[in-house]
Amino acid sequence: MRSILILLSIAGSLELSAQWRFQGDTTATWEQAIARYRELDRIHSGARLLEIGSDDDGSPMHLFVLSDGSGFTPDSIRAAGKTILWVTNAIHAGEPDGVDASMLLAQALLESDQLMGLTVNVAVCIVPVYNISGAKQRSSTSRANQNGPKEYGFRGNARNLDLNRDFIKTDSRNTRSLISAMSHWDPDIYFETHVTNGADHQYVMELMVSHPDLMDTALVGYTEKFLVPRQYEWMGSRNIKMGPYFETLHNTPEQGLTGFVDGPRYSTGYAALRQRIGILSESHMLKPYAERVNATLQLLFGTLACMNEHPKELLAARRQARASAEEYLHYATNWSIDTSEVEAHVWSGYAVDTLKSGVSGLQRTRYDHDRPTEGKVPWMNAATPAFHIERPVAYLVPQAWREVIDRLKLDAVPVEVLKDDRPFVSEIQRIEHYTDVKQPYEGHYLHRNISTTTETDTVMGRVGDVLVPMGNATDALAMEILEPRCADSYFAWGFFDSILQQKEWFSDYVFEDIAADLLAKDPVLKAALEDKRAVEPEFAKDAWAQLYFVYRRSPYFEPGYMRYPVVRVME
Repeated sequence: MRSILILLSIAGSLELSAQWRFQGDTTATWEQAIARYRELDRIHSGARLLEIGSDDDGSPMHLFVLSDGSGFTPDSIRAAGKTILWVTNAIHAGEPDGVDASMLLAQALLESDQLMGLTVNVAVCIVPVYNISGAKQRSSTSRANQNGPKEYGFRGNARNLDLNRDFIKTDSRNTRSLISAMSHWDPDIYFETHVTNGADHQYVMELMVSHPDLMDTALVGYTEKFLVPRQYEWMGSRNIKMGPYFETLHNTPEQGLTGFVDGPRYSTGYAALRQRIGILSESHMLKPYAERVNATLQLLFGTLACMNEHPKELLAARRQARASAEEYLHYATNWSIDTSEVEAHVWSGYAVDTLKSGVSGLQRTRYDHDRPTEGKVPWMNAATPAFHIERPVAYLVPQAWREVIDRLKLDAVPVEVLKDDRPFVSEIQRIEHYTDVKQPYEGHYLHRNISTTTETDTVMGRVGDVLVPMGNATDALAMEILEPRCADSYFAWGFFDSILQQKEWFSDYVFEDIAADLLAKDPVLKAALEDKRAVEPEFAKDAWAQLYFVYRRSPYFEPGYMRYPVVRVME
């Protein structure tokens, strides 16, 4: 009862307290932020600053834990019946709103008994600055379309990686540290602070939650019944305009908005595969910095309030989501927005004009802040998968692919290292087709439009190979990683590229006699060659191509070429 009374009091007074409002246009450096958290740790018994890993530049990564009266370990917090809110700041270090908002959040919770009532049923874990090396690259020019602060960090880290594209591939030490820590702490809600780019409008904040079509229905139920309504109620009662995160279908919002399907390379998509709710706060780039920080702070408070009011429902939803994940027999993947399913969405924007560009002399867009608009726009947020994949009994990963095995273990995917040689009835996939991006993306040349052929055979697992059994809460994550056709599979990211290079060839003058002998002994092969010559005139003129056609179908051709090494165990 005491916590409910405190919450009612908070709801009416928090906006009026100038003590908990950010002012100015300057953001803390990494060093200043850590010094502030270290001081809060020193003077408050309900807080602890921990080290959880490092940035790619070697700088230590910290976690600040607020857990008054319930200890500072996941076990002690869970034993107290609390849920865990995890806040990650400065994943894009040029978007520092959450850095300052989280420091103010921590100070407010620790210095106000009234506000600390929001943590009766919740522990708060804050990563003060995630992209530390990016935060050290301070300037005032790297984000040309952002209104403050005076200086800020850079989007890429020490390896020039965008860390919010690294969750499934884990190339950076930052991501490895974060995933390891979250596997240990297992937060119920993951909250990441950002500043959005894109169209102009009246909203100070855009809210993004893991896409409902990708989350378990139990988590969707909690999100739609409790979390999102409470967040909007909290923000609305403080006169902070908030709308959903969106992308424009064409040039302006009035022409249509779409939601975003967050695959597992992104934090919110990754969260969905771990049966937790992912949230992104996207404050609007053109609003003054102080207004953005205070909006981020209030959204954190609103999220915390919901978790504190409905902890049992959140814990039950996660338990149900995990149980369901262990039972799913098919995995839906490669999602996209269905633009044929359109709803009307209430919109607070600005009138849009076109005028002559002073640079190109062509037409340009201008949003007129003197002419705010209210109305409805087309909204498309339903997602559909490209295909479903049947869950096997297990996957067999040969020990040679240690980078893959290492990442599976990092993600807490259950694995079994074979202690003896064992045969497995398995499906073997061969890469039939793929395309590549023209430019490298986050350190990789991504493969797309991947198709495979499948054959069934008995495969011998050797001592030291790794079996990945299904029937666990991590099944969807393991399938996304190990099924080559998935958009974020390790094949798509290039972890298996060595199988795409043919190692042995032939000398045409030598293979001529061998090929002729093969054709004489194999009428089916000969017929296939003749059919191809008949329908492809260019092929019929190319002697080497015809030799290669026979070579590919001969016993001399290497069996490992384009053979995906991870097999689907069916029995």
